Amino acid sequence: MKKFISALILVFCLSQISALAQEIVCPIYNDESQVKETFFNNVSGISFFSKKIIEMIIENELKEELGSDFKAELKIFNLKKLKFGEFKALELKSNNIQYRALSLSDFSAKTICDYNKIIYINKKVKYPMPIPFKYSAKITNDDIKNIITSEEFQKELKRNESKPLYVKTPNVEIKSDKIYFIIPIKTFIGSFKIKLSCNIKVEDNKLVLTNTTFSSKSNIISESMINSLLEEINPMQYITSALNGKYYKVDIQKAQIVSDEIKIDGTFVINKNYGGDNE
Repeated sequence: MKKFISALILVFCLSQISALAQEIVCPIYNDESQVKETFFNNVSGISFFSKKIIEMIIENELKEELGSDFKAELKIFNLKKLKFGEFKALELKSNNIQYRALSLSDFSAKTICDYNKIIYINKKVKYPMPIPFKYSAKITNDDIKNIITSEEFQKELKRNESKPLYVKTPNVEIKSDKIYFIIPIKTFIGSFKIKLSCNIKVEDNKLVLTNTTFSSKSNIISESMINSLLEEINPMQYITSALNGKYYKVDIQKAQIVSDEIKIDGTFVINKNYGGDNE
């Protein structure tokens, strides 16, 4: 289960893999080959309770790992197939996720294929086949505040304090379909603030700031310096950290600012890690 949880965490830290949606291939599955549920299981509701137990295990492990409440919903074929780790679909939802410098709202993910399988062995969940998901989430102003006040973000700011020109904690707000920054700058000759606004787009599978306009009372700030500063303090970098791994692949397909929040959509795949050379 640990690698399953880790893969979900890495979904939020979106990696730099492009065109992932085109790589998803679902397994061929014949519905006629399904083993029929026994009359006793149908009458007693054993399949229902077995499903609920697994859902509770997933929810509890996610909460333990992320400190956030999740709702898991598993769709199964029947009890016998469930015992072999075979299921139709898994859907996950959370109102808010906070993990280190990560903060997301209204997160949901659902398996893409109609047939999925996992193996529970040596107290670990293994994946004998890739499991693709589609996901969506929102980045709100509360999420932005959580990122900026996080230990990771503040540590990055302090790391640059020895430079002749460095940024102090910025104020960032999403409103009116744009992102607005008020950036305090400190130099050896004094301090000043830069005000700027920008939009967002997906580029090389990252959330990047675009169409930036700014104003400053200082004449020492150029557009190239602004772009350099934004690279250092862009909260979106903590959503789109460049994390790659052999256990997962993540794709951002869409990002859009709507009023006072950013909506993102995409896919991710938990890769096969059991069977053949992966055992």
